Amino acid sequence: MSELKMQGRPSAGTVLGSIGALLGLIALVISLSSSADAASQGHQIRASELAPGSVTAKAIAPGAVHAKALAKSAVTAKKLADGAVNRRVLAKGAVIASTIADDAVTKAAIAPGSVYGGALAGETIRLTPITDIDAVAENGMWTAGNTEVALCSPGEALLGTGFAFTEPGNREVTFLQASPFLSASGSGVSGRIASNSGGTAKAQVMAICLGG
Repeated sequence: MSELKMQGRPSAGTVLGSIGALLGLIALVISLSSSADAASQGHQIRASELAPGSVTAKAIAPGAVHAKALAKSAVTAKKLADGAVNRRVLAKGAVIASTIADDAVTKAAIAPGSVYGGALAGETIRLTPITDIDAVAENGMWTAGNTEVALCSPGEALLGTGFAFTEPGNREVTFLQASPFLSASGSGVSGRIASNSGGTAKAQVMAICLGG
């Protein structure tokens, strides 16, 4: 009977083995729980973990990269490829005075030929007729006409000058002046003719203005 009782009791090794198995199971549950928690919180990917060229424009969702998502000074001129920023990739109204840093636009920063009249604003031609005030045609007495002015509108800048005879009369006409002038009240061009056409000639002076 004593032998049967001894064989029916678990040994110390068996007990310790069961405890070890239980502890291992608990550790596994804790490990899996920690991994799931880490996965739910996300993993921060650092630049050093990315292969060169792995992040391209096609791999970035529209609107994913915006001003608030970029660190201060993250994008500088030295980090941009030549020609990376051009008219096609800029949204309308993206570049305005308030978004440009002081002294950011200098002569060295502007590409040759990138700034011209058509790129700045619309151009307008202002016309003013000049009347032939000569009284008698072909009498050998030429008459100098009045000075007329073609004036740019407020806010416009004078870009160029022009002059034309729209009706030459008997062709005894000439222009005396087509002079640009700049003024705080308005810039423009003054024009004047001389004629021996007996009032039959017609002319006009032109100011080419850059829209305000």
